[in-house]
Amino acid sequence: MRACLATCLALLLVACKGPLPEDFRPIQDSAEGSPRISVSMNRIISGRYRAIAPACIGQQYVVRDPSGVQPAGGLSMRPGQIVEFRNYQPEVPTNVTSLSSPAALFSPNLVKPYNTRTETDETYSFWRYQFPQPGVYEYFDTNMGEPGRKVVDSYYGTVSYIGESNAPKAVVCVDPPNCVASAECLAGTAPAGTNCCTCLGVCCTTDPNCTSDKTCLRGRCVDQETGE
Repeated sequence: MRACLATCLALLLVACKGPLPEDFRPIQDSAEGSPRISVSMNRIISGRYRAIAPACIGQQYVVRDPSGVQPAGGLSMRPGQIVEFRNYQPEVPTNVTSLSSPAALFSPNLVKPYNTRTETDETYSFWRYQFPQPGVYEYFDTNMGEPGRKVVDSYYGTVSYIGESNAPKAVVCVDPPNCVASAECLAGTAPAGTNCCTCLGVCCTTDPNCTSDKTCLRGRCVDQETGE
């Protein structure tokens, strides 16, 4: 339904305002292909609500040693790979929206009957996203908490959110193929043209996966003072 409304809006804008930009897409279709991993956006297990899980997807590194950095677990992600986002309460609106990412990341509401599937005794609505390029994709569900200041484009009618959010945030970090994990890359002093890994100091299970000024919180390296 939401996709239909968005299409109608786009057609009305074409009629009233002229041609739309080629990249105008208020929501994105579910990607084709098999997912590398799935994410639970909205789930209750044993009577308890679970926040977005996993909270951080990406290669982890040991970064404490200044003489070198090395891979240390986590699920590596590369451009072209797919993540499936699932809403295990498909009667409740849930979506995937990014305020800061290398590419647009905006799902439709994952509610029945959109992409509904049942496994064992759980029914969920899902959306798949193929990450097009390396980088850190931070996302959240705009239906949870305040996503920030809502901004509506006066020309196209598109909606964006500016500012901080108290909604649970999560991350998918995508490394470029054959990237270099080094102390120089981490410090930003690697020679020009070095294919540095982008996920250094992003995802973690323990503090040694983070730089010395950060701590591991909910799977992500964050500032010790601010938690951001």
